[in-house]
Amino acid sequence: IARAYDSYEALCADPQVDVVYIGTLHPWHCEHATLALNHGKHVLVEKPMAMNAKQSASLIALAREKELFLMEGMWTRFFPSIRFVRKLLADNEIGEVRHVHAEIGYPFPEDEARLWQNELGGGGLLNIGIYPLAFATMVFGTKPEKVTSAGTLNDGGVDIHNSVTLQYSGLRFASIEYSMLVQMNETVTISGTTGRIHIHTLAHLATEISIIRSTGPGKEEWETSTFPWPTPDSGYSGFLYEGETVTKAIQSKQLESDEYSLDESLGIMSIMDKIRKDISLVYPADLE
Repeated sequence: IARAYDSYEALCADPQVDVVYIGTLHPWHCEHATLALNHGKHVLVEKPMAMNAKQSASLIALAREKELFLMEGMWTRFFPSIRFVRKLLADNEIGEVRHVHAEIGYPFPEDEARLWQNELGGGGLLNIGIYPLAFATMVFGTKPEKVTSAGTLNDGGVDIHNSVTLQYSGLRFASIEYSMLVQMNETVTISGTTGRIHIHTLAHLATEISIIRSTGPGKEEWETSTFPWPTPDSGYSGFLYEGETVTKAIQSKQLESDEYSLDESLGIMSIMDKIRKDISLVYPADLE
């Protein structure tokens, strides 16, 4: 480590630091990102950007006022595999898209405090449910006409599983599921009028994409593309793509990413606020 600090304030005050990555626990994302922005630093802040839409909006307003780069760390969006999916959609490869289904689930150990404690921003939605939700907004945007949820809270006041439906205009809808209790397939299927796009497991670390086209009654043709990691033994090498995106954006004087905008981050947070309201999931930040 070339340089170390005894406080976040000291780090942000260092004139040699250009950009700060915020990877602290969820309830402190907004506070620490605000600290960095107020010291004139560009910021990449882990998902979720903040605890609610109100906090997210304040961060975005501050970054725009300071004319500094700000992005939420939705690393999956920048993988070559997901960029390939977005191009398929832009090229109308499966016709008019009508439905997105996405799921994620892991049996998390109960001794992982940050996942199970309300005051630490625990629960399924903020930790993993944001992934399938971001796939839905990637396809349909952040303005569903209706959001419905059927989730459950544990005795500690965090959501342990949920099934969410997003209804959009034009006969389009998305269904997402997440669980902290069981292993789920973690795939994404995007269905259109002439075919489907299937993001194979693990979808948030996607390396394999299939296009499925109808070739006749009851018949389908699969075409699969593979996108290997920069290093074959570590999914976390996928952070490389996010880092490159931030670097290029700052070097070209962009204040936000054109692949994952601040408006989308705010829109996702607004949807999550609605989901949390439906299942009575309240965090301390909501009471401020």
